[in-house]
Amino acid sequence: MPHGQVGYVEGLRGHIGHAPVIMTCAGCAVLDESGRVLLQRRGEAGGPWGLPGGALELGETLEAAALRETREETGLDVRPDELLGVYTGPLHTYANGDVVQAVVVVLTATRIGGNLSADGSEAVDLRWFAPDDLPTPIFGPHEPMLDDLRQGRRGRWV
Repeated sequence: MPHGQVGYVEGLRGHIGHAPVIMTCAGCAVLDESGRVLLQRRGEAGGPWGLPGGALELGETLEAAALRETREETGLDVRPDELLGVYTGPLHTYANGDVVQAVVVVLTATRIGGNLSADGSEAVDLRWFAPDDLPTPIFGPHEPMLDDLRQGRRGRWV
């Protein structure tokens, strides 16, 4: 997002405050050549680990949002490989009070460039983990995504 420009969700929140919204999000499960997944320690209370991703901007495709969010949060350019899944769940309340029901599209992806670098706000640490040896705590909404990754399931919707 160019400096000084307000993103779609931020602009929406300016009108509705913390009220519940359905939010469309996209992200990537970036895998290395050893099959490890890149996780970020999120910059929120409790510092849970999760996948890079975030909300779509108006006019953006799901794929473009997944790649942009991954680049912004990890410093990596990635190539999408396949659909991991589409995930919805119960309402989630963020530490700032925002309430969302997210519809999240997650792609598996391979690194093609860039330098691994946490953005310092949304991601405060980045590390590669074997899918069967993940850190704790995991960001709750990402648990089903990581379960599918670990079990080799692809193209799921839950």
